[in-house]
Amino acid sequence: MPFLTRGHSSRFSIMYFTVLRLRGMVFMFTPLYIPMELRAKKIDIDADRPVVVLHEKDARRLCAHPGSRVELRHGEKAVIATVAVSRRAVRPGEVGLFIDVCEELGEVPGHVNVLPTTEPRSVSYIRKKLDGRHLAPGEIYEIIMDTVEDRLTTTEAAVFVAACYVHGLSMDETVALTEAIVASGEIVEISRRPVVDKHCIGGVPNNRTTMIFVPVMASLGFYVPKTSSRAITSPAGTADTMEVLAPVNLSAEEIKEITESVGGVMAWGGSTGIAAADDRLISIRRPLSLDPQGMLLASIMAKKRAVSSEYVLIDIPVGDEVKVTSVKKGEDLAKGFVSLGQRLGMRVKVVLTDGSAPIGRGVGPVLEARDVLSILYGGGPEDLRRKGAELVAHMLEFVRGTPFENGVRLAEEQIRSGAALEKMKEIIEAQGGDPDVKPEDLQPGKYSETVVAERDGVVRRISNRGVAELARAVGAPFSKKSGVYLHVTRGAKVRKGDPLLTVYSESKKLLKEAMALRLDLVSVE
Repeated sequence: MPFLTRGHSSRFSIMYFTVLRLRGMVFMFTPLYIPMELRAKKIDIDADRPVVVLHEKDARRLCAHPGSRVELRHGEKAVIATVAVSRRAVRPGEVGLFIDVCEELGEVPGHVNVLPTTEPRSVSYIRKKLDGRHLAPGEIYEIIMDTVEDRLTTTEAAVFVAACYVHGLSMDETVALTEAIVASGEIVEISRRPVVDKHCIGGVPNNRTTMIFVPVMASLGFYVPKTSSRAITSPAGTADTMEVLAPVNLSAEEIKEITESVGGVMAWGGSTGIAAADDRLISIRRPLSLDPQGMLLASIMAKKRAVSSEYVLIDIPVGDEVKVTSVKKGEDLAKGFVSLGQRLGMRVKVVLTDGSAPIGRGVGPVLEARDVLSILYGGGPEDLRRKGAELVAHMLEFVRGTPFENGVRLAEEQIRSGAALEKMKEIIEAQGGDPDVKPEDLQPGKYSETVVAERDGVVRRISNRGVAELARAVGAPFSKKSGVYLHVTRGAKVRKGDPLLTVYSESKKLLKEAMALRLDLVSVE
């Protein structure tokens, strides 16, 4: 049964209704649409997902409303997009294409065919999880694929995350989620062995042990295809800090080539196409800092599985101001990592570490990179160097059975001899950076202010949260030269007037506003 509506430029949108007559009653089902042809107009806005703008008249003809889905077709290409409605941004008969849509369709065409789409089946699976019911692997796979392909709206995907947060995920669901995230992106097959990897769940400012671990392990003959995130709530992620030294936007093929040629790589996972669904899920979790345990496990382990990791070391800092606040919670999380690793065919070791204070002196991309280079050149913060060496020792003990203290000494020797530095230079050069960069080349922002001790005493506490908030307030991680430099460590004796920390920024205004916050950072008693 057709119903005809006239479009613009003599084009039509036709709705066909499926009709069933049963015992004298007529049942009308979901309409089917013939595409409406509209003129394409590029709109220079990046919404991080496909969005189109329809004139309100065309939206009515398509039975579309703000937030609903439409499908756009041009030749053999098609894209699902979210609808925005306007009276002025586009004219009747015209459709505005955001940047993401243009990239999917290629060169902006003269006209595109637009038609509404029905609600994907995965929405019913999300409702099922919201009711607290168990999801089958195929249902989770469909949710993840629809998320990556933008068939789900942001709201629908957010409800899935919230449902996982409220009801949790069983280990079977977590395995299925991990495998679906892996399948959503590219796979890096490393042909050399052994392939090792590490991950810290975060919460401690600086703690840039990955940039020590990777060159040391690579200098010992291991292969470390490390993909890292950018900062979510911290002043710098490993990718932000490594980017000070070399480009981190690498393809999956480049990660494979660099790892196999020099032994290690440190890339931003978001640029690789590896575990593509994970970035989408993180962007949904980030605003409310939601970390459902099953989703956290799947997020981390999917990225390890996707780069062929055989041995994985997980660092879980424990402390009052980090994600894991007690040893008991850390042990429970550790069991989840080990169990998931076994189900995925990976060997996982978990270590609980002290997360009660920052590790290293600099907080912010440039200052953290300077700490790492200082250590590799033979100096640098003792606590960061020691923790980096200990993580190497844990991995050597795990893979080779090397006694822990012997492993620490071996890691320290690789640093002292310059072998780790040479390997770091190889990695920097392979990623397109300057291998001759030195710590003194990395200078922080030109505006600064130093906080001094108001009394004689001992440093009893340095706030992780306070230091991170202050570094972000002055521009980190987006302003790479901004951040905080700690002159003292916990337990240090100070006299009145001694410097406790220096705040750097590339903006005088941000520095002034940040210092006015009067954050409780360092306690001297």
